[in-house]
Amino acid sequence: MKRDFALAVLVCALCGISAHAQILAAAAGVDADDFAYSGDKGPGFWPELHGKDGKEFSACAQSPSARQSPIDIETVVEDPALRPLDVSFVEAPFVMKNLGFTIQATPAFGSSLTLDGRNYSLLQFHFHTLSEHTVAGKHGVMEVHFVFRHSDTDFAVIGMLYRVGRSNAFLKTLIDAGLPEKTTSAEVTVKPNLEKALTDSSQYFTYPGSLTTPPCSPVVTWLVLKQWAELSAEQAEMFRKILGNDFRPLQSPNNRVIHATLRRWPFDVGQP
Repeated sequence: MKRDFALAVLVCALCGISAHAQILAAAAGVDADDFAYSGDKGPGFWPELHGKDGKEFSACAQSPSARQSPIDIETVVEDPALRPLDVSFVEAPFVMKNLGFTIQATPAFGSSLTLDGRNYSLLQFHFHTLSEHTVAGKHGVMEVHFVFRHSDTDFAVIGMLYRVGRSNAFLKTLIDAGLPEKTTSAEVTVKPNLEKALTDSSQYFTYPGSLTTPPCSPVVTWLVLKQWAELSAEQAEMFRKILGNDFRPLQSPNNRVIHATLRRWPFDVGQP
């Protein structure tokens, strides 16, 4: 009886994932046909485009006052007030789907981030190749974004860059489950160990920015980890073959201050 009840709870949770993912997609108002990373729907044309719901992407435009992302991280201000990130990861199933512009994994329930006294719920994580942010002008081979939401106008995103090195256990779980290669591919259920996903969450850069895909809403507090993760060359190629180049070009910092946790700068990119 207990086993049947547990199974029923899991099935119910998994049914809810797909519906939750659809709600998020509808809220964003964009799909793979609305924009691209090259051609006449590429980043240079994003401000002129609009989503399937008619919402314009005018926030994607560069201007002297824009707080668009990603940016190059080089000149920083060390801030002794910054504390280690307060992330609470809950073991839960995720559903992976190819959205046409990234691979996204959406949780059934659970994980959260507490920042400046506010609670943010984990909505999803997704990937970009190459990395969107650069550090001292250097790209990673990939970047993962963990997207947390407090409200429709208040998001926090943990970004982490990857470099080629040792095999990555977190990514191996996703690959072994079967990365969805096309938008027509079936959704894949996976139960990753998020505790193994991040490097050192006590060391990071932070700045006010935006979503890096349309509608480019300037509603994000970015938290980019200083320590890069590693993945094997084979793992990097698996993601690259599916994603191609799905990274937005660097945006102007527009005099924004990038704060950093205390540690001497510069340091070796990708090193603890």
